[in-house]
Amino acid sequence: METKEYNEAEAKAYILGCFREQGDFAEIVDEKTLDEMVSAAMALDAAFMKETGADEGAVYDDDAAYDYMHERMCVRFAAHKMYMLRLVEDYMDYNERYLESLGLIDWE
Repeated sequence: METKEYNEAEAKAYILGCFREQGDFAEIVDEKTLDEMVSAAMALDAAFMKETGADEGAVYDDDAAYDYMHERMCVRFAAHKMYMLRLVEDYMDYNERYLESLGLIDWE
């Protein structure tokens, strides 16, 4: 598989497309809020990777990343706290699919 370069705008468009296709969140939040949620999740994921060194080759701990993002998303989007378990989990799945499509995931 050819490895391509990560593009944040393309990643966000892909992830938002997955959320739209899935459809559940369209009934819960408006498009602007969903966009803000995905942007926040992406920023938190990047911050987690930087803090743990995963952006420099350290192992990315899915469970720790999930906890990190979930906790902060619940604070930032307190009005939608009850949906954050699912949103963060779905975000992680969709992001993984995007990264996999580029050949950027190394399954050690």
